[in-house]
Amino acid sequence: MSLDNSKLYNAQSSIMDAYWHLLTLDNETQRLVDYLHQKFNLPNYISPYLSYKGMTFDNFDNFLSPKLKNLLPDPFVFKDLEKGVNRLAEEVLNSRPIGIFGDYDVDGATSAALIANYLEYCGCKSFIHIPDRFLEGYGPNEKALKGLHEKGTKLIITVDCGISSFEPLKAMSSVNLDLIVIDHHNPDITLPPAYAIINPKRIDTQKGYEDLCAAGVTFIFLIGLNRELRNKGFFKNRKEPNLFKFLDLVALGTVCDVVPLRGLNRAFVKQGLLVMKKRQNLGIKALCDVSNVNNEPNTQALGFSLGPRINAGGRIGNSELGVCLLKETDEFKSIEIARKLNDLNEKRRLLTSELEKSVIGQIEKNINDNNNIIPNAIVVSGKDFHEGIIGIVAGRMKELYNRPVLVIAINKDGTCKGSGRSVNGIPLGDIILEASKLKIINSGGGHDMAAGFTIKEGKIDELCEFLIKKVDLLINNEIPKVTHFAASVIPISGCTIELAEWLEDLGPWGIGMEEPKFIIPNAKISSLRKFGSSKEHISFYISDRSSKKLKVKKFNILNSPLNKIFDNYENVNLSFLGRLNIDTWNNSKSLEMMLDDIIYADVT
Repeated sequence: MSLDNSKLYNAQSSIMDAYWHLLTLDNETQRLVDYLHQKFNLPNYISPYLSYKGMTFDNFDNFLSPKLKNLLPDPFVFKDLEKGVNRLAEEVLNSRPIGIFGDYDVDGATSAALIANYLEYCGCKSFIHIPDRFLEGYGPNEKALKGLHEKGTKLIITVDCGISSFEPLKAMSSVNLDLIVIDHHNPDITLPPAYAIINPKRIDTQKGYEDLCAAGVTFIFLIGLNRELRNKGFFKNRKEPNLFKFLDLVALGTVCDVVPLRGLNRAFVKQGLLVMKKRQNLGIKALCDVSNVNNEPNTQALGFSLGPRINAGGRIGNSELGVCLLKETDEFKSIEIARKLNDLNEKRRLLTSELEKSVIGQIEKNINDNNNIIPNAIVVSGKDFHEGIIGIVAGRMKELYNRPVLVIAINKDGTCKGSGRSVNGIPLGDIILEASKLKIINSGGGHDMAAGFTIKEGKIDELCEFLIKKVDLLINNEIPKVTHFAASVIPISGCTIELAEWLEDLGPWGIGMEEPKFIIPNAKISSLRKFGSSKEHISFYISDRSSKKLKVKKFNILNSPLNKIFDNYENVNLSFLGRLNIDTWNNSKSLEMMLDDIIYADVT
C-alpha cells in the first residue's frame, strides 16, 4: 500500500493543526487483510496499517516474531571493529584494566554498563567516567581521559561519544594509550585520531545499520569480542557468558535514544523486553519498582518511565548514577540509587515545567512581533535556562510548533550550551556540523532528529539566521503540517481487549514503525478530570451511539491547543484520533485510548 492509498479524513486541519489520512483498501491490501484474518485471526482493523508499513504474505511471520539470528550482521563488517576487538581481547587475556568513557544519557549509560558488565564477567576490571554535564560538557575531555589512564589503563573505550572529539583525542597521542571510539552520531569526513573508530554512519563501512544506537553497536562489538576470546581459548576453563542476557540494556538504550524501530533495532527491543521481564538486572528491577512499572515492561514504560529517571542524574544530579544503577549487583544499593534517581526526576519535572512556560512566552512574543507568523525554525535563549533540561523543552516545543527548535542556556561568562530537536526531513545533526565548520558555533554534533552544541552568546543571532536559511532550502519555505495515517475508523464497540492484545503482540512500536492509530467518530466527552502535580494530565470517557464508553488519556496538556476543547466540551460531537492501550492495575486489565488529536465531528 502506498501513501496514495489514503484519503483525507477531515476537510480542515485538526485542533492540533494536523491532517488525518485514512488508509484505504486496494485489491492487494484486501487480500492481505483476508489472509491475515483467516490464518492468524488478526482483526481487520489493523491489517491496512501493516500493509502500509510494508507487510506482505511472505514477511508477516518474521515481523510477528523477529529473530536476531536472522538479522545480526557479522560484527567484522563494521570498519575497525575487528581491529578494536583484537586490541581489547589482548587486554582481557592479560587481565589489564580498561577505561570506559560514556555519555550522560540513557544510550551512553546502557552502552557503558554493557561493556563493564561483560568485562566484569570475564574478570577484567574497568573504570568508568561519565562527564558532568555542567563542568565538563558532552564528550571526552583531556583531563578525564588522562585521569582514566592514571588509574592504570592503557586502553580507553568511548561509547556514545567521541566521533567529533578531535582535540581531546589528539591530546592523548603523547600518552601510552590506545583509544577505541564506539559511536553512532554523524561523523565528519575526517575522523578523529583513535586506534579504532566503530560507527555505522562511517562512509567507508557497510551500509544498512545506520539506525543503530550506541547500545546496539556496543552489543555487536561484544559479539565480536566474545568470538575472538572463544577462538583464543579464553573460555576453555570458564563458562562462556550468555550475551542475550544483556539485551535488556540494549532495548533500554534503543528505545530511549528514539532510533527507528525497524529490522535489527526492532528485534533488539522485542527480545530485550522478554529479558527485562525476567527482572535479572537488579538496577532495572529497582527502577521498575520505584517507577510503578508493575505490569510487563513495554516501549512506553522504557521511554516515559525508566528513561527519564536514568537521565535525571545527568540532567540535574550526579551523571554517573545511571550507569552505577545498571551495573549494580547489590539489591539494597540498587534500590537506594533508584530512589535517588526518582527524587531527581521529580525535581526535574518541576524545573521543566517552569522553563517550558518561559520558553513559550518568548516564542509567542516573537510570533506576535512577526505578524503572527511562526518562523520555519525556532531559536530561543536565556540566562536563567537550566542547561540540564533544555533538550526536553526543545523536544516539547518541536511537538507544539512543528518546527526544528534550538534552546540555548547562556552562562555568566557568555559561553552557551544548546540543545535542538528536529522534525522529519530536517537533518539537524548535519546542519550543526556545518555550523561548526563555518565557526558559527564552537562545537557540536548529533543525528537527524537531535543535536547538541556550544556557542558564544554573540553568535546566537547568526546561528538563528543560518538555521532558518537551511530549513527554508530544505522545505521550499513551508513546513508541512503533521500528517497522521489512521489504520481504520472504529466504533467504540470495536475497541476490545482482544484488539489491544494483538497490538501488543505486534509490537514493539516506535519511530519508523509507529503504533497504529484509530479514528473514533462522533463521540461525546464525559467525566473529565485533570491529574498530576500541576494538573498537567487529563482523562475522560467518550461514548458514541452504541452508548458504550472508552477511557481516554492525554499527558502534558498544559500548553496544548486541545485545552480549548476541554474548556467547552459538553454536548459537542467530536472525532478522536489515538492509540489503543491496555492499562493493568491490581491484576485487572482495562482498555484506554492514548489521545493524539481531535476534530469537530461536523467537518468530516
